Amino acid sequence: MWLDSLSQELVNRFWRQCGEVESFPRNLEPLVSLALPAKLVKLPHLELQGIEGWLTKRGPSFLFNCRSRAVRGCLIAYGGQGLIFIDENDPEDERRFTVAHEIGHFIADYLLVREDAIAKFGDPITEVFDGRRQPSVAERVHSLLAGAPLGVFTNLMERDQTAGLELWEIEDRADRIAMALLAPPEEVLLQSDTSLSGFQWRLKAMVNILHEYFGLPAPVASPYAWSLLEDIGRGASWAETFRPR
Repeated sequence: MWLDSLSQELVNRFWRQCGEVESFPRNLEPLVSLALPAKLVKLPHLELQGIEGWLTKRGPSFLFNCRSRAVRGCLIAYGGQGLIFIDENDPEDERRFTVAHEIGHFIADYLLVREDAIAKFGDPITEVFDGRRQPSVAERVHSLLAGAPLGVFTNLMERDQTAGLELWEIEDRADRIAMALLAPPEEVLLQSDTSLSGFQWRLKAMVNILHEYFGLPAPVASPYAWSLLEDIGRGASWAETFRPR
């Protein structure tokens, strides 16, 4: 299965909270605040120092524990709410995927963990998640808190980061949720001709569909198409895998 059942449920939950499913190509920007306790912020030439300045002007003081650099996107979450920053100067297809990717992180790596802990321990556990007190012995030993994002949760989508299914687990899940939001596997397969002879022809045709119909950027479309074709048994044959390109 290309998307695990929990991630699929998170995707379904997003659309339920929107009240309707958007047509293609999807623009999730106006839907962020509708479906989530989050706000989208677009800044020109997005960099960490600019995000810090934006936050300082509005009250909360926050500093990244690193030197300032340009990023494609950034998620900051605290107190059950989130801010998704994107570079407004990026091309539309890049912004589209950045928003979807950060939504994936927010719902899977922050909200879901927080909600599961509240269901187990009750509302007082939010004091731990928000860094306002240390966890008790019982809370510390519980698996829900193992690796949980305590205090301010951040995620950065780097300028040199290309989305791909070979990324580490947490990024892989955010990528898959993002692609399922923007181009659900079943819809991609419905629009694509997977009967074409030759893997390179099938791959090229699907990449074109992902770019032109679903509006995904090329660095995302290519690994996604490759993965989907592999998943349905229409990937490269042994001979094609070792054929010089």
